[in-house]
Amino acid sequence: MSATFVIGIMIGILLTGMFARRYYHNRDEMRGGKVEMNRGHRGNFVSKIIHVVKADSAQAKQIKPIVEETMSEIDRLQEQGDRNARAAMDSMKVKLTPVLRPEQLEDLEKFISRKKPSGGERGKHERRGRD
Repeated sequence: MSATFVIGIMIGILLTGMFARRYYHNRDEMRGGKVEMNRGHRGNFVSKIIHVVKADSAQAKQIKPIVEETMSEIDRLQEQGDRNARAAMDSMKVKLTPVLRPEQLEDLEKFISRKKPSGGERGKHERRGRD
């Protein structure tokens, strides 16, 4: 029972992170491409910070590299979090192996390894699953 509780918490944490990343990544992709928008998004964020603090031009020059460095650190942490999440999911699969039947393990593997659907596809899938 405690293992189920721990697994539930892990899944909740992972899903929250995935939804947040999906929101921000999809938002960038809809605007014209992830790589280009990362640069644009960084520029928008820098501009927003400068606007919020009402920085003068000298301050703006000092603020820009600090904010860009912070965003690079956030990107690094996100990548590290993704790797940790994959490792946790792999560990969960190993722990579930003695509990699940082979067909259940296969279903779990398909669920974990499938490409995440876009918002429109997700809605269709959820409706299909309820019917």
